[in-house]
Parts: sequence; structure tokens; C-alpha cells
Amino acid sequence: MKRAYLVVFLLIGCSALVSGCYSSAEYLKNATPGSSFYNFNGVHYWKDNITMHASGVNSTWNMTIYVKNDTLDGKPARYMQVITEGNGMNITYDIWSNATTYEVLKMHAKGTIGDYFQDRDTSKLQIYTLPDIGLSYYFVPFWPIKSIMARMADGSIIPITVYSASDNKGFSVTYWVSPQVPVPIKVEMTEKNFKITEMLLEYG
Repeated sequence: MKRAYLVVFLLIGCSALVSGCYSSAEYLKNATPGSSFYNFNGVHYWKDNITMHASGVNSTWNMTIYVKNDTLDGKPARYMQVITEGNGMNITYDIWSNATTYEVLKMHAKGTIGDYFQDRDTSKLQIYTLPDIGLSYYFVPFWPIKSIMARMADGSIIPITVYSASDNKGFSVTYWVSPQVPVPIKVEMTEKNFKITEMLLEYG
């Protein structure tokens, strides 16, 4: 199992609004699509710690994502199991999507959010109520804003590129990615009244 804890992170600078996001790149040919931040062929699972700050209140929970190639109705599909734990959100989402177009084909939710229990297929749009797992931003073009170096728990130094996109209305999404890690090391979504930060804990 590989660990992605950052000991030193130098120069560290809602999904429903994703439709308004676009890169600050002057030319889209120089932008990077969000899909490139995830190497699904190089990872079986990853775990993030998520902190949400809204209206002066902080909430935190963990989210583990398992991913594999699968089928749905006899056709190839990417299967993702998303497990959220903590802050009253103990629920498992089973999500099948088209591995080429990233279209959500089916989504099932089982577990509790507060006092509400569900065990049913849900609307494909419910994926946007989850903190980012990549699906929300696959088609958004991102612009690299800086390059930094980070020291890992094992003492190694890895290069990180910081990418960002904004809807020019106050909502932005920023990724910290490294070619040596198959999923983003950090994701941050900010708006005037809230901020969601995801930190990679581990992957394998």
C-alpha cells in the first residue's frame, strides 16, 4: 500500500456549479482537461480526507473510492464504489459510468445521511452532491498556475503542478497533481461562502 501523506507542502496557494467552470487559459489548446488528473489504469483505490468550511463551521469526513473495469447490461463500464464515513454521512455509492465518455449510467446509494436511510437507485445528478471524485470535472479545461516540490513521508521529493479553473463568478476548482501519483494529491473547491478541501491519504 502506498502512502501519500505530505510532510512538507510548499507554496500551497459546489460541484453543482461545475457547468459554469472554465479555464483562464487564453487558448484551450494549452489547457489540460480534468480527466487527465486521474490514471485509472494505475490505481485500484484511493482515500481522501475532506474538510468543508461553510458559514463559520468546519466539517470533516473520509471518502474511499474503489475503481475497476466492469460491465453494465452486458456493455463495458467503469465501476466506482464510493464510501463516505464520518460527519453523519455513512453511505456507499455504487456508480457505473461510460469509460470513454464518463457519462454516469447508473448510481445506487445505500446508507445513512443523518437520520435519513436510503437503499435505492438514485438520480444520476446525485453524483454532483458528492465532493469531487473526478466525474464532475472531467470535461473542464484547467490552466497550470505554478509548479512546486513536495516532500513525501518517505523523504522523497516529488514535482507537483497546480491547475485551476474558475467560472469568473467567485467559484474555483484547483488541483495539485504529480506524474508520480495516479490521482490528485489535493483538490480545493472555493466560493464566497464555502471551501471544500480534499487531501489524499493513501492509494493502491
